[in-house]
Amino acid sequence: MTFLNLGLAIGGLACIAIPIAIHLLFRKRRKPIEWAAMQFLLEAYRKQRKRLTLEQLILLACRCLIIACIAFAVGRPVLNALGVLGGGSARTVYLLIDNSLAATAQDEGSDETALDRHKRDAIEALRALGDTDRAGLVFLGAPAEPIIVPASADIAAVIDTVETIEPTDAAADFAGALAAITAAATENEQPDPANSVVLILSDFLQGSLDPAQPAPGLGESLEGASLIASQPRTVAPGNTQITGIDPLRSLFFAQSTAGGVDALSAASVRVTLRRTGPTVAHSAVSNVRLRVETGRVAIGQSQEIGRSTVRWSPGQENASVSVVINAEAIPSLARGGAAAIIAEIDRDTIEGDNTFRLPIEVRDQMRVGVLARRRFTDNIRADRLAASEWLALALNPTDDSVIDVRTIDPASIDAAALAGLDAVLAPRPDLIDAAGWKRLRTFLDAGGLLAIFPPSETTVHLWTDAATRELGLPWTIARETIAHDEPLALDKEQPATPMLALLTGEFEALTSRVHFFQTLPIENAGAGAAVLRFNDGSPFIVADRPSTPATADENEPSATGRGLVICFASAPMLAWTDLPAKPLMVPLMNEIIREGLAQARGSWSAIAGQSPSAPARTVELADTASTDAPPVLITPTGTTTDPMRTAGLFRATDDRGALRGLVAVNASADAGRTNAVAPSTLESWFADAGFNPADINLIDPDQINGSYSQALTDDDASAASSLPYLVAALLFAILETLLARWFSHATADTRTSRTPGMNAANPRVNEGAA
Repeated sequence: MTFLNLGLAIGGLACIAIPIAIHLLFRKRRKPIEWAAMQFLLEAYRKQRKRLTLEQLILLACRCLIIACIAFAVGRPVLNALGVLGGGSARTVYLLIDNSLAATAQDEGSDETALDRHKRDAIEALRALGDTDRAGLVFLGAPAEPIIVPASADIAAVIDTVETIEPTDAAADFAGALAAITAAATENEQPDPANSVVLILSDFLQGSLDPAQPAPGLGESLEGASLIASQPRTVAPGNTQITGIDPLRSLFFAQSTAGGVDALSAASVRVTLRRTGPTVAHSAVSNVRLRVETGRVAIGQSQEIGRSTVRWSPGQENASVSVVINAEAIPSLARGGAAAIIAEIDRDTIEGDNTFRLPIEVRDQMRVGVLARRRFTDNIRADRLAASEWLALALNPTDDSVIDVRTIDPASIDAAALAGLDAVLAPRPDLIDAAGWKRLRTFLDAGGLLAIFPPSETTVHLWTDAATRELGLPWTIARETIAHDEPLALDKEQPATPMLALLTGEFEALTSRVHFFQTLPIENAGAGAAVLRFNDGSPFIVADRPSTPATADENEPSATGRGLVICFASAPMLAWTDLPAKPLMVPLMNEIIREGLAQARGSWSAIAGQSPSAPARTVELADTASTDAPPVLITPTGTTTDPMRTAGLFRATDDRGALRGLVAVNASADAGRTNAVAPSTLESWFADAGFNPADINLIDPDQINGSYSQALTDDDASAASSLPYLVAALLFAILETLLARWFSHATADTRTSRTPGMNAANPRVNEGAA
């Protein structure tokens, strides 16, 4: 089309010579023939000669301008690029390619994915660009990657880069992509946004672009740019995906107790699934398989630990199934150390979301330190047991318990005493000095659990100020104890919290006879912090992560997101409550410490496109599925240096190569939705983003071959840009017709009487003769 436009332009301009040639030919002299009245006509002609010549030149100019305008309209793309029409700016084409999870969907009856089509179409479009054009390249997999921004004139290099694009398991980041090219256009002072073209290659399934999400704003530097995009895929593929794994426990113990495996034998995992696309209308069956993998086994070695089946009804979009873990399949594989539960379903259109990984911690034992003064007297009566002794009995009721309880003097809290502990219980916080609170804060930052109980030995609690300040508690603790004339009870309606999920079925029976006679109120607890409440609405147990202290150095990495502080409003003493002597005490303390520790460790899983957190002292992550993949480096703040866009399971190792844990990256559940988006909805979304609706062109790549290159050429030969020349040609044609009529002197004379010797057909000649 470039050469065609140039040829038409040259041919059109050459046609200007046609009216000039006709004009010159009609000027050829003929042999004069004299007759009687000739002298009067010659005299009149001589008097009107200058005016007639001017009229002829004006008509000649109009006819030449008509042809010139038509030539400019047809050949405008090349002439504009060459600066003939005053533009002189080469086009800048920003190419946005969807390599998100939705782009990995395979076409029906083919092994080709949507991304394969996008790459082929992108190369075709790039090859259609002119020598003066530039191209930018952005990959949409979140967060958007501006690979070639600002735009480059080396089109061949851009094509080579397109061929290297890899799929991701993340969502598409249109907002980030548009922000990147807007910033590039601003920094490079794009002179005319009308010379910019944004070309987006995507199937625009709901997983790539959700019209319900607000459209990003287009910067001023790109206002007026035209948009060429793929038409949304009308025949969307169906997809079934795993959206989550929810084990009843997050911390597992592999140590045998009373001849059986403690937690794994009775544990179950709830797997949630979702269907999207046309398959929702049909019944189907999905097979769910569970396997466990640890960081200590060879690559690819794992063992199945359970399976189940989901039967879908027509119209059903969401489902969940509980899979019971088979303890006999575990013993040697998952005993001690980091592990991950992996759920899988049958392979379908999008493979990336058929697998979901959840890191768990499998322990032989949990070590808990109780901060209290040692007592060496045995056989103490129950009403004289100290709070620390009640806690030790609740956590270690039998000799084969998986919880190892140690007593630590509050006056000797140091790094050595806290080393190796998973949780610390503080029934005597009044004996902890400022230095001790600082060391406990360091313990929390490392992923530890701290449980604080009000001391029964004092009525004025001055220790609360130091605890709140050093630990960065998100609540406040009163200074004075309240004695209740009418004992408080636990409310029948309690907050839904995973920390006590296993007690939900028996909670009402366990709490019906528990009373509280004294409490130390917890105030200003945030929403969601309450674990248990009294029947007056005040919290009995609150749990939250410590916030960053106000005295923290701004240059030091923040430790928020790890550790957990649990605070009790009543002491485990019979003078305060009868809870220690009730059946609720043992399961309550075990579940709170056990699940609290799992929350304190932090989540070592992330969604593709995020920078996951890693266990303490991790320096790099290594893919468990491949030894050839380069390691992912960890920053001082404990996150990866770059976002991880591909799902997988990774070993976290320290500077000595020792295993610190497992980190999981899962495919974005939202990115796997395959519902179709209507073209009108897509156009409205882009219009809201700032594109002029008249400049939005949706292309059906299956309609004709070379549709994207044709669209770019059509955009280059923009009808809107050529329209002024066509309008000008029409106006000149109308003007030429009117002037020709006026200059022809063909006016009618309605007078009936004529003067002899006068020319009735041309009064102006008569005027000249007079």
